[in-house]
Amino acid sequence: MAEDNWIKAEGNDIHNFDEEPTLIGTYIRKEENTGPNASNLYTLEKTDGGYISVWGNTILDNRFEIVNLGEEVRIVYYGKVKSEKTGREYRNFDLWHRKPAFKKV
Repeated sequence: MAEDNWIKAEGNDIHNFDEEPTLIGTYIRKEENTGPNASNLYTLEKTDGGYISVWGNTILDNRFEIVNLGEEVRIVYYGKVKSEKTGREYRNFDLWHRKPAFKKV
């Protein structure tokens, strides 16, 4: 509850790509070495004004390298696939980005 206009800062939900394979939002923050696996955690602002976070993996970390804070992103999850080189399974994603549309204030 906001008391005297104070808003409590709480952690964001983590997006579940198994339930919703596509996520669209504005990239607003990257946290490094987070959690028990010292992973990257990316935070997006959704179109409804809420916030959602996404755990990084090798694919997402590499693709986020060229995305600037403030850009819109669309992440699509394709499920687990098997690497031809190693035989290991990994979570496969595509990531698109674009400069946000100009908003008149």
